[in-house]
Amino acid sequence: MAKNDNEKKKIKDEFDEIQSDFTNYDMSAHLGMPILLPNLGEIQLYDYDSEMEVALQQARIVIESLVDLYLGDVPALKKHSYIKNKIEEDSKVYAETIFLSNMTRKAYLTQMKQVDNGENSARMHEVLNQTVTQIRDNVKFTSTQRTELEKFYKGLRKDLGLQQEIETPEVIKAQKEAVTKAIEATPEANTGVITDNRKLNDMIANALLKKEDEKNNKKSKK
Repeated sequence: MAKNDNEKKKIKDEFDEIQSDFTNYDMSAHLGMPILLPNLGEIQLYDYDSEMEVALQQARIVIESLVDLYLGDVPALKKHSYIKNKIEEDSKVYAETIFLSNMTRKAYLTQMKQVDNGENSARMHEVLNQTVTQIRDNVKFTSTQRTELEKFYKGLRKDLGLQQEIETPEVIKAQKEAVTKAIEATPEANTGVITDNRKLNDMIANALLKKEDEKNNKKSKK
């Protein structure tokens, strides 16, 4: 213990001696003047929580519109607890994808600003290339994830035994407009001849068949 105490006392004496030598030393003479220092700009803290909240809102809009497309003609189904929980879960997962894409883009812009400020090392350009690759992967993954979500809700509609033709108000309106245009294109409509109910029903049926044939032709071409 005595040896340790002697070592501690020796170190303390040396430290006190160093301090005493620089008691009246003026360090300000060796410091740079504020006016000569480079302007680093205003430091702003990025609000990541707000960014995540915005991403979640964007994801909800996408998922809810997707559910409305495939299940909009069955309002009661959209209110089911599983569907509501599924929408919330899918929104959170999709929001993570949006958030990561935004952060990768933010990192890329920061790196580009560093290059503009003179950082042109080989390592910097390697990091830039890696970030570009990550951005491409994010875009591909986002597209794939959205496609998988579409497949799920389309498959769910089939599993529940719902008709595959989606009858949302927008689709029904478009179908009516197509039928109206088809009827107006018939010779009877242009000659002003009064058509009885039977002929009118035949005209509507022919218009619907024509529309169905056009749809099948488009599918066969694909």
